[in-house]
Parts: sequence; structure tokens; C-alpha cells
Amino acid sequence: MSVVYPHHQVSEANLGDVVEALRQTFFEGVTLPPSFRLAQLKSLRKMFIDNKSRLIEAVQKDLGKQVEFEVLASEINLPLNELDETIKNLDKWLSPQSVSTPISIHPASSELYAEPKGTVLIMSPWNYPINLAIVPLIGAIAGGNTVLLKLSRHSINTSLTLHDLLPRYLDGRAYAIESTGGASLITKLISYKWDHIFFTGSCSVGKLVYQAAALHMTTVTLELGGKNPCIVDSNIDLDLTARRIAWGKFFNCGQTCIGVDYVLAHESIVPSLVEKLREHIENFYGSDAKTSKSYCRIISKDHAVRLSKLFDDGKVVYGGTADPEERYVAPTIILEPRENSLLLTDEIFGPVLPIVSVKNIDEAILSLRDKPLPLALYVFSKSSATAERVINNTRSGAAVHNDVIVQFLNPKLPFGGVGESGLGAYHGKQTFETFVHRKPVIKSTKYNSLDIKLRYPPYNDKSTWVVDKVTRSGL
Repeated sequence: MSVVYPHHQVSEANLGDVVEALRQTFFEGVTLPPSFRLAQLKSLRKMFIDNKSRLIEAVQKDLGKQVEFEVLASEINLPLNELDETIKNLDKWLSPQSVSTPISIHPASSELYAEPKGTVLIMSPWNYPINLAIVPLIGAIAGGNTVLLKLSRHSINTSLTLHDLLPRYLDGRAYAIESTGGASLITKLISYKWDHIFFTGSCSVGKLVYQAAALHMTTVTLELGGKNPCIVDSNIDLDLTARRIAWGKFFNCGQTCIGVDYVLAHESIVPSLVEKLREHIENFYGSDAKTSKSYCRIISKDHAVRLSKLFDDGKVVYGGTADPEERYVAPTIILEPRENSLLLTDEIFGPVLPIVSVKNIDEAILSLRDKPLPLALYVFSKSSATAERVINNTRSGAAVHNDVIVQFLNPKLPFGGVGESGLGAYHGKQTFETFVHRKPVIKSTKYNSLDIKLRYPPYNDKSTWVVDKVTRSGL
């Protein structure tokens, strides 16, 4: 089969041909040379530099961001940092890793090779439509794979922009882009055999991806979300705590998978915490957030309607207004939501903050034990011992003491969930490792002159004694 260039027109009708073309490119070894990978990464970096304003403008249209701060921080600079890290270290990451060799198989050397997984599928979401598409792509390119990148149709301006730009900077034999398909195309996509699937999105769709991958024994990375709790002790710096919670909750209008989903606060500080949250929300966005250039919008009218229905599930003490036609939902605080409320059972993914009172930290910890494991857990306390008690007695993808969402900023830390919040991790070197198989390789040396006969039958008491000593030596 001749190699086609599939990236301009990927559809349900030609999907099989696209996948086969990508697989053929991989088998021909196009993506294997380190020089090819490095050139593609440098070209991708050039795409950001050449088209920075256009990329920012596309995200602003999708998410109603009137100022560049959030776009620049999360959508431009973080992928550029990932590119710089990968370009700088690619040769080192690709070099075989030497490990020790037990005496029982001497003379030999043992190494781990970074072998590409093959032809991979990356499916990205709409809430950070550049970052969450490009960062996995960087690792896939560095790992030597061919890629089909499925962008979200909900962030259509960004997806169409990337769909236009990526083929201009990347080799079309190796990388295909799709930006407009919906559920039926995704269903067909995951029915094919891939060598790895990287999915970022909801837990419900993640389960479908996992089930489809299992039919082909395909490895997966699932970056999901969840109910990220924020536990607030009575012994806190109240002003700092409220400021950071308000920032982490309402950044990107609450549409952040690691954002604060709900607060479990010591009952003695709930009233003062609410007042401080109000104060900082208004410091950030003014008395009417709808007029603030720093407050963005919900991705769609439907999501705005969904969020506005949550206002009836508890006592609204701040906000509680919405304009779905304008995709606006006000920063909202709700006290003591009903136990079976969607506020406490489903990921909110919007600017609605429930606060639940607890009598002590142990009650907060106990309340989490039967809940799905979150992508992140936050704890505020002046006491390091209290924070350690929370961190050591709960399970989560990540944990942060006295801050929120900053774990995403450290490329040295793997980013990923556990249980219902995801499977696998990435960022920095871990992004590269996600898209390679570390293949063990043993190279036997001088095998003609140093072939120890005791390993071969017929066995006797001497060979049994030797094998017992050598294989139990720990060397």
C-alpha cells in the first residue's frame, strides 16, 4: 500500500485507510531516527512561536477569555516548556539505560531500550484545548510513534486552528489530525487496534475507551477528573487559604480537572471562610464578575444550563446567577448541599463551590473513604502533622498542602489519576516514557570462550550446589 497523507481529511468513511497509512509509515521506519523526532519537535516549537497570537485568539473565542493571562500561562508556555525539556533531553532519554547483570548470566551486559509503542491514538478535551492535545503529542513524537490526534469539536475555534497549523509544521506521513467528529466517530476510532490510546476526558467515556482497548490488549493512559476535595483545618492562615481556594476554583471558570471541586471545612471557621472567599472573589473579578475581563465563560450554553440547575441543591450564600445565552455562570458558593445532591456526587466542572462543615479532620478523612478516588486532594493547615495525617490516610492522584492546582506546573512530577480519576501519568520525562516500551536487552559477550558447562544437562550434585549458590547470591 502506498503511503497517503491523511491529515487534511479524516472522516468515518476513510478512517481505516488513515490508520493503515499511519501504521505503514511506522513499519517503514520513518519516525525511528532520533534526527527525525528532533526535527519534528523543533518544528512544533516553531509553530507556537510563529502563531502565538493566532493560538491565543482561538482559545479566547472558545472560552470567552478577554485577557491573555490564563491562555498564555496554561496553553502556550506550558507546552513550550515541555518542548524545551524534551528537545534538551531527547538524546539522553533515547540512550539505552544500563542496569547491573547477575553473575549467573555473565559475561553479559543488561540494558533497557526505549522502543516506540507504534501507532497511537490521542484524544484531547476542550477545557485546555491546546495544552491537553499538544503535551501528549510531544511525548508520542519523542517516543518515535505515528499518531492520530483527535481534537475536541466543542472547542471548535482552537481545534480548527490546530487542524490548519499542525500539518504545516509536522510530517503528514506520520501524524493525522481530526477536529470535528462527534460520538459516532469516536466510537469507530476506539474500535480499531492501536498500540496505545491516550485519552483525556470524562470518567464515563474513559470507561468506554478502556473497554474497547481491552479487546485488542492495547495499553491506555486515561486522564480523567473527579471530585477533588479541599480539606480546611481550623488552624489556618485564613486570608491565604481563601485567596488560593478562590483562585484554584474559579481559574478557567472552574473548568479544570484538578480544580477544587468542594470544600470540607472545620465547622468553627466556615462563616469566616465564606466571608473571606467573597472578599477575594470580588478582589479578583469585581462585584459583578460578568463585567470582568479576567473571568471567562462556560464552554457551551448546555453546560451553563446544567450548572445553573445546581443552585437549588443547597443554600446559595454567594452568586447563584447565570445567563446561559451568554455562557455565563457567576462565581457561586453553596453551603451544606444535600447529601445526594449532584454537587457531592458528580464532578461539577464549573464555578460552583459547595462547602460542607465537618467537626474535625478525622471526620473529613472518613467521609472520603467510600468515595471514588480523586485526581487531586488539597489540605490547608498550619500543622504539618495534620497535613501528613490527611495525605497518609487518603488516596488521590496527587496531594498538595497549603496550595491548589500548582502540581500541574512541575514537569518533574508525574501527572495522573488513580482509580476512577485515571490510569497512567505524564509530564516531563514521564510523557516520553508513556509512549515507549522499555525493552530489556541482554548482550552476551565472549560466548565462545566463556561458556560455562555447568548450566547444561546432565546435572549432578556439583552443578546443583553451584546453581544454588550462584542464583541465591543476590549478585
